[in-house]
Amino acid sequence: MGVSGQGSLLRDERAAAPAVAPPFHAAAPLPPAAARRARRLEGLLGDPRDRANPYGHHALTLPGGLPALSGIAASEVRSAGESGYFGGAEALVAALRPLFRRDLALGHATVTGALFAADGPSGPMPARTVELARLLGPAALSAAAGTALRAAVRAVSEGERKTPGLSRWRASLARSFADLAACESLTAVALRSLTRSPGTGQALRAAAGCVVPGLAAEILDESVLTLGECGHEPGSAALRWCAKTAAEVSYVRETIGMANCRAELMHELPSSAGPGGGRVAARPTAAGGDADFDWAAELHGVLDAAAAHGSGDADRPVPGQTRAARRLLAERRLLTGADRSVARAGTAAAERYAQLLTVCAVLGVHRDAALYGGSSFLASGAWSTLALTRAVQRLGLPPVGPFVEAQAAVEAELDRRDRLRADCDLHATRTLW
Repeated sequence: MGVSGQGSLLRDERAAAPAVAPPFHAAAPLPPAAARRARRLEGLLGDPRDRANPYGHHALTLPGGLPALSGIAASEVRSAGESGYFGGAEALVAALRPLFRRDLALGHATVTGALFAADGPSGPMPARTVELARLLGPAALSAAAGTALRAAVRAVSEGERKTPGLSRWRASLARSFADLAACESLTAVALRSLTRSPGTGQALRAAAGCVVPGLAAEILDESVLTLGECGHEPGSAALRWCAKTAAEVSYVRETIGMANCRAELMHELPSSAGPGGGRVAARPTAAGGDADFDWAAELHGVLDAAAAHGSGDADRPVPGQTRAARRLLAERRLLTGADRSVARAGTAAAERYAQLLTVCAVLGVHRDAALYGGSSFLASGAWSTLALTRAVQRLGLPPVGPFVEAQAAVEAELDRRDRLRADCDLHATRTLW
């Protein structure tokens, strides 16, 4: 099917949009129009491993191979009228994910330009357009890192038949998968905050800009290393694509505007949590309640609850999560409490706070998956436990764990997705290739 003749994605989605979902139910079913459009785009782009495919990994690493994608990217972003995109930022990004999976820099840069062009050729851009454009960076990075991770897992699966020792890489790839799930959770919730309650959630969206580039870079580097250890030569299309994508992270990081993200987080720090901890926000029961929805309150409330009894069903707390959450609660007190020192206020404090908000998003996604019918993997809590452990390590806090069972469960899920040809996103989307 050609690119032309397609209706506006957001026009279709508004008609099919489901009722308001719980705030962190990031794996709730996407509107059918978004899934259909993503599937059509993936089919149009073809098998990335086919060396004859002009949109494949081999062609995209050659000089002059990129402009072919620019026309497709521009065609996928269409104006749906004033503020039309924001009827479903999550759905727009989901529909474009195949493009982000295929080429990080071009997909992000071209889509951003098309977004601004569709919103109007002159005059200042609406604030939500600018924020959505900035969130395209974390979304593209997560999608590209997932592609690299899948390539590394496939290389281990194929290589260990001849070299059993390669199975040792599964543990490190599982940890990368937990980090990627954290990126996906944070980005998904940030996109939802832009659609549902654009007046709040700035710190959440800034956290995505701060955290995701660093984690995505680590995942891409780990994938490059794994491919090399599994016997991929420098001329391998998969290895060249992963290395090229890793080199493009710095460009995407610049377009996100890291300095602005840090400034927003620093501004949020003094009022992010009141004395004694976070605040619990009332859940909106109807669309009309979204205008007053306080994302900061909800995020801090999730961490408070997890420190008390875990982030899943209160009757079935996840082992180890409570200990990890309490470590992170102490970190929050240092960052936002009355006794914080002026010396800590700055870039370092902003980045630590971004890590803390990421943990809150992870806990919230796990909680709502457990309470509102998410996948068994998201509801189980193994991935969130591993993600929390990683966050505790990055912040230099006293360690918790090891969580052998959680690690094994994440490894098993990564292997299952490899066998089923499923993406590394929160929906475990089946891919064509």
